[in-house]
Amino acid sequence: MSKYDFNSDLEYRSGHLASFLYILGFSDDQLNSISIDDAINLIRDRYVYSHAQNIPEIQEWIKKQNITLTRNIRRAWFDVQVASHIKHDR
Repeated sequence: MSKYDFNSDLEYRSGHLASFLYILGFSDDQLNSISIDDAINLIRDRYVYSHAQNIPEIQEWIKKQNITLTRNIRRAWFDVQVASHIKHDR
């Protein structure tokens, strides 16, 4: 069993978050300066969907994109925060 490597875990989780941010169109220079709010607000602005009961299929697709990206970015952001706190707490 190998020892937990803080640096490689943080690097892996940061890369995972960066992949979602690239999908949203953020560049390398922006990755260290954006907040989770910036990313979530961009998703909300870009993937706007109707909240009606019977919505067309395209609206359903947009809604799923919004939900999926939001959940995954929040989860990836949380993972990076946990990994960085573990690294700094030791």
